[in-house]
Amino acid sequence: MTLMTAPRAALEQAGLFLRHLSSARQVYALYPARHPKRIETVHLALAALRELHASLQADPVIFITRHALYLGGVLLPRDSLARYGLVDAFEKSGVEAVETMPTVTAADIDKLIRVVLAELGPETIFEGITLNRLKPDPDAGETDANMGISGLRRSYALGLEVLRHTAAMVAAGESVDLSAATKLVAQLSEHVVQDPTQALMLATVRSHDEYTYYHMLNVCLLSIALGYAVGLHSEQILALGTGALLHDVGKVNVPVEILQQVGALNQEQWRVIQRHPVDGAGIIFGTTDSLMQPTAAIVLEHHAAYDLTGYPSLSGRPHPSLPARLVAVADCFDAVTTTRPYRKAEERRQALNILLAGAGRGYDPRVVRTFVRLLGLFPVGSLVRLTNGATGVVVRNHDAMLARPRVRIMLDPQGSTCEPFEVDLSTPGRSGGFRWTVERSMDPSELGIDMTSLVLFGEIESAPSGSGGERGLVHEPAHGEAPPPDYVDTHSTRPA
Repeated sequence: MTLMTAPRAALEQAGLFLRHLSSARQVYALYPARHPKRIETVHLALAALRELHASLQADPVIFITRHALYLGGVLLPRDSLARYGLVDAFEKSGVEAVETMPTVTAADIDKLIRVVLAELGPETIFEGITLNRLKPDPDAGETDANMGISGLRRSYALGLEVLRHTAAMVAAGESVDLSAATKLVAQLSEHVVQDPTQALMLATVRSHDEYTYYHMLNVCLLSIALGYAVGLHSEQILALGTGALLHDVGKVNVPVEILQQVGALNQEQWRVIQRHPVDGAGIIFGTTDSLMQPTAAIVLEHHAAYDLTGYPSLSGRPHPSLPARLVAVADCFDAVTTTRPYRKAEERRQALNILLAGAGRGYDPRVVRTFVRLLGLFPVGSLVRLTNGATGVVVRNHDAMLARPRVRIMLDPQGSTCEPFEVDLSTPGRSGGFRWTVERSMDPSELGIDMTSLVLFGEIESAPSGSGGERGLVHEPAHGEAPPPDYVDTHSTRPA
């Protein structure tokens, strides 16, 4: 376990530098040498690197090891996840460490990008950059706590790449090739069937910068786990997972300023948002692949509601299709546990209560009951405080005693970080009864904990700035949830 020791500004600048470096890979693939777009991305990366030098007041070193990025000895969990393509490119090019000096130039950044693209080798001579002079700490590898999630983590990161590429194709007006999405769902399905609790843990990961992509992936994981729980076979799981992964693909047509608007939306803005199921189904049907029709049905129906009071209007049957009903439950759960412009994220336990309140109207009651049993009284991925004062994350639920999960302790009774260890709350104490009990659920923001680092790498790190609830994205209110101020139900107010 590592503790955050670098200044917050340095971590943010390191993330910004890596973001520009990641973008440069795409820019260099699209534009020729000396093109203004190339020059622009080089200077953006150089500016972030110089700010990083100023924040650290030292020469920064970025290590690439164990499929993760580090600034010195500090893990960069969000960048490790979001910059999957960059990490993979570094590893394939043989780069383990990037050490930069104040003399770094734009020409150096250009060479570094070409090393990442395998146009140059790691032995390239730079003026202000040195590659592989230092070595990562060999003991900074996977711990017992996160070994099981590493393969799933890489598949999740690959999923972000797939969704970004899909969105780019939609934005460019090109026909979407869904073969990559289908292959990804097959990978995720294999991981989920091996250990569904790891998928439930991973579905706690959030990003406000790319909310739609993370949300689509989380709903996919939750839907696959739910599909197995209700007894679907592998072919049905593949169709379910693909529909879940792409359920919000129509939102790529929604202007980002609407999704991020803090104030009340007007009727036309709500109409734009509520068109996304129809737009998304159109995108899927545009593949001209008949095998994608079940996927398109899920995309079209996931907001239709169990009692058909949602949108778009469906006729000729009493309920949406079963896959769409499964995705609707997963969609609600992930959405209400995410910060909105008008309220903070709900705890995972309260999200289950919202689903229960909407059962029979918005959601299939049988699906809701199965989902609640799947996640447990204290959902996997929840932070809880025990009666002895220690705090940990729920990693597995007991089949019969739902109030007694298995908890990975991260903070001792004094609130200090400790070497992680797991306790089984169902184990009887020596004198009868149980040694410890869950005292209450904890909000990660209450402790200032970054759940991405905790879930993916088993490490305690501070939540990034800007994650305290002041930001968020617009999402259609769930059944059983109070709507935002001035909410307009446009699907029931359409002009004749």
